[in-house]
Amino acid sequence: MATIEDLRQVVSETQTEPAVVMTRELLAAGVDPMEILEQGVMFGLNDVGNRFAAKKAIVLDLVRAGVTAKACIPIIEEALPKGESPRNNKKIVLGTLLSQHNIGKNLVGTLLSIGGFEVVDMGEKNTPWDFYETAEQSGADMIAVSVVFAPALEKFAELLDLLKEMKVRDKFPVIVGGGVTTQKWADEEGADGWGAQAKDGVDLARRILQVA
Repeated sequence: MATIEDLRQVVSETQTEPAVVMTRELLAAGVDPMEILEQGVMFGLNDVGNRFAAKKAIVLDLVRAGVTAKACIPIIEEALPKGESPRNNKKIVLGTLLSQHNIGKNLVGTLLSIGGFEVVDMGEKNTPWDFYETAEQSGADMIAVSVVFAPALEKFAELLDLLKEMKVRDKFPVIVGGGVTTQKWADEEGADGWGAQAKDGVDLARRILQVA
């Protein structure tokens, strides 16, 4: 039978059909869906991203890896437990800053919804003003930002400055995650929370918004 490491490898090699087959095999064998997602699919996706950063992969490799991941994720989502958490009346604005990449952001949104939060998904290619405006208009309790590429790091600082300028920084806690981010960077920027994995977003939201 396939292993989590096997799945990571085929995702890293952008082999879509084998990745789908392995995902189904692992689920059928009773492997935890979150383990399959994080350690198999997402780690494989990160492998491609790391090769790209090291100039050992091209944009087409990133695109193919995204296609492979997106083929596996709906299968995993179907296996995630539904209805375990009651709705908690907390609303979270979620979006990707600048970039059009959305795989990680979509996973966070799915897990937040399963966790009982109302998610306002802004999609991709958002500016700091987009986050502020959407949070105000929707009556959000929190802003969650996906930062995928280095140019968005500076824009994240602009978002926090904008919230301060508009005198709503305390009103909207801001959590962040993404391939180019780190705990140290998030702390230095003044984010209210940072997540290394998609599932961390739920834990952060529950803790910051004081949801049981």
